[in-house]
Amino acid sequence: MNLRPFLSRCLGPLLVAIALTVSACDPQPPASTMTIQQPSQGTQNLRLGEYRVAPGDRLRVVVLSDTELSGEYEVDSTGMISPRMAGRVVVLGMSMPEIEAMLADRYRSGGYLRNPRISVDLVSRRPFYIVGEIGRPGSFPYVSGINVLQAVAIAGGYTRRASKTRITIQRFNAQQGQEETVTEDSPVGPGDIIRVPERWF
Repeated sequence: MNLRPFLSRCLGPLLVAIALTVSACDPQPPASTMTIQQPSQGTQNLRLGEYRVAPGDRLRVVVLSDTELSGEYEVDSTGMISPRMAGRVVVLGMSMPEIEAMLADRYRSGGYLRNPRISVDLVSRRPFYIVGEIGRPGSFPYVSGINVLQAVAIAGGYTRRASKTRITIQRFNAQQGQEETVTEDSPVGPGDIIRVPERWF
């Protein structure tokens, strides 16, 4: 009896079924620190046109139509600035182009300028915060492109009790208490809160 055709008919479908079963059961790799950080890294690398203003940011408003109306303003705790002759205006959550358009409309509708030409620049971003086992906990001016290790250095370095493997960051736009575990190479964004805990032993 020739077994080759029989084996070909029976073993072929069986091998396909086994392959499909193994593929379906193949476990996905666990979410690593890098995997968890990907969305946050994207948010930290926004182009300036997409940057959204929040308290602590400092803006430069240049009114090309009338330079006497130009000035620098820090966004206060309520998300407002007070440009000259425009009164208090809310800029919280707005981008630079949106602020330019809003101020132009404000000056135009108020009768101050017939054809206002306005440029808004970000002078400095809101500070970052660092607490826990470091030399000088507190808030510090944000430096573009900074990572966790550089932030720790700015804050006076680690204490002898610091755990370097359990550092967390609460991102500025995250919900209260929502933190992610990071490494020393992880990026820090404006308004982020870094926590350096005490090591267990």
